[in-house]
Amino acid sequence: MLEASSLPTPQLVAPREELSFYHVNSLNINAQPTAFEVYRALFSKRSAWLGAAFWVRDQISALAGVTKIKGFGDKRTITPPVVGEHLDFFLVEHIEDRELVLTSRDRHLSVMTTLSVDAADEGTLVRITSSVITHNWFGNLYMLPVGPAHKFISWRMLRNVSRAFS
Repeated sequence: MLEASSLPTPQLVAPREELSFYHVNSLNINAQPTAFEVYRALFSKRSAWLGAAFWVRDQISALAGVTKIKGFGDKRTITPPVVGEHLDFFLVEHIEDRELVLTSRDRHLSVMTTLSVDAADEGTLVRITSSVITHNWFGNLYMLPVGPAHKFISWRMLRNVSRAFS
């Protein structure tokens, strides 16, 4: 397996020491998908609990003037996006076969999620790297439940990747 120090460094929303939240989840698979194919696989199985979590998020966040994001759409595009387009509520900042960088920014938070696929000794190492900067008290309050929930959500979504490429 690759040593962590030999892996390419994923893009972050800011230098690591400036982040309010940082999390990496990874998985080894026996396939060689592109980062966009991994994104599609993340949502290959619809999750009622995730839909409910986004609904709650939208209701609470709307009280602070945050735009509703409505979670992840039902329709998955099969064509890779280009920089500047949106995938669900994310803006595509960078895309290549081995990396997909997505952002969501508002006055409360700047969020960057980087999907990386790297050749490993046995198959491919898939990583979801999430980095967040909070800009104010609401951003800090928002991340109190979202930070721990995100760790669980990204782990659950990686299971979809495992299923899709097994």
